[in-house]
Amino acid sequence: MFFYTQEATEKYLKYLDAANTSVDNSPKIAEKFLDSIPKPLESSINGRIAEYYHLKAVLSSYLSRQAEIYHYNILCLKYAEKEKNYDLAGAASMELFYNMYIVKKDTTALNYLKKSEKYYTIDNNKLGLVDVMQMQAYIKFYNKKYEESNLLILPKLAYYKSIKEDSFYYMYALFILTSNYIYLKDEENVNRYYNHFKELEKDTTISTLLYKIHDVSLNISLTEMCLNNKQLDSVSFYLAKVDRMHSAMNNSDKENHFKNYVAYFDALNDEKSKNNYLDSLKFLHENLIKENIDASFSINESFLESTKILEAETAKKDVNRNWIIFLVSLLVGILTFVIVKYKSVKKMLLDLSKRTNEYSFLQNNHDKLKLKVKGLENYIAELKKEIKTISSITNIDDQKSRIKELHKEIHHSSSVLLDKGEDHLDLINNLNVEFFNQILTKHPELNSSEVIICYYLFMGFKNKEIGAFINTSVRSVESKRYRITNKLGIKEKGVKLVDYLTETFKQTSNFV
Repeated sequence: MFFYTQEATEKYLKYLDAANTSVDNSPKIAEKFLDSIPKPLESSINGRIAEYYHLKAVLSSYLSRQAEIYHYNILCLKYAEKEKNYDLAGAASMELFYNMYIVKKDTTALNYLKKSEKYYTIDNNKLGLVDVMQMQAYIKFYNKKYEESNLLILPKLAYYKSIKEDSFYYMYALFILTSNYIYLKDEENVNRYYNHFKELEKDTTISTLLYKIHDVSLNISLTEMCLNNKQLDSVSFYLAKVDRMHSAMNNSDKENHFKNYVAYFDALNDEKSKNNYLDSLKFLHENLIKENIDASFSINESFLESTKILEAETAKKDVNRNWIIFLVSLLVGILTFVIVKYKSVKKMLLDLSKRTNEYSFLQNNHDKLKLKVKGLENYIAELKKEIKTISSITNIDDQKSRIKELHKEIHHSSSVLLDKGEDHLDLINNLNVEFFNQILTKHPELNSSEVIICYYLFMGFKNKEIGAFINTSVRSVESKRYRITNKLGIKEKGVKLVDYLTETFKQTSNFV
């Protein structure tokens, strides 16, 4: 039997949050956090198991463990459907499509693409649906229909560029266009779109590793293009450039890079260097076999763990069934005896038992309620003191800083002290009454959840922080920001939502 205290469970959820924060830039560290979460996951991080397997799948991709990607995405989809986390269900379905269609060349993978579209639609995840849209162009590219692929991307390129909150979609569109033109041997457009691609290298909405993964792939393709054109000086340049990007290469990139070296030294008639890279290819293939064996062990362990859990549940159900049969039989016998012989005594005993149980239940609930009410009274009293202190601060930046700290404290305590049904707007709007009065007067078209998003953006919170405070995904926050921008009519003016809020309500400094 596994037993975890509330404190231990919160610690494991913090491990999960830490892994999510570090996965893009420090995958090895993220893996250590995930490995620190004990099994079974149903006891340690119940309700967020889909997120755990999603991170395991992302890590497998970043760490080139191809055999594990499919396995973890299958588990992610299973638990996402169970937890009704449609954002992750859409993401897992998308990865399963990509893994089966691109890696395994399995056309039945299109069913997963349809699933992804279905779940993103349920979640109203517009950016997720952009993923689905772009994957249609990638299918054309993969099937060497480069011009058809371009026709799906070019008309929407300006739209992809307009998604400022996540420039990945614009970067991926440029990646597909550059790749298409490489194979179409259109050097002018290759240079044109690759230059646009390079302009996004420092974009803070794209993780550094994600950018490098696509960049190294393009440079390997550019190497192949120069090899075909017998431009050996350019080949040498790109080979050296790819060497410097080794950390972003997956196993497929390494294989193609070594093959390019083999072709390059073959063109130079340098047999010794060519044989060295042939040996490197052989060594890479041997490592891939070893990695697949290790991955198989890992997957088998996961299946074994699932089997043990299933066996334990089955055994428990069998025991419970036997006890139920026994107790029902016993109860039937007792009831028959009591009905026949002691009907009046039975009624008295049942009434006494019922009253005793009710009194015990009410007494226990009364004690718990007294403790909770006392805790709430103390907590609210402290909140009032803190709000009064904040209202006396004259410097708006200091006020914002203190309010951010107060929000985090409220969010941390709300899982223990507040019911899930509490209105989040009622909890925070007393901190800046003026802001809520002004924005609702100026923009009555905004609903309460959109007003909350605006308030957090005005206060300087990031998307991940906002998602944590209102218990939703980052994708959902991004989607709401997009709808707010459309409602306020500032998208056509090229004004960012944060800038608009800061400029429009900068005089809102009456914190109470």
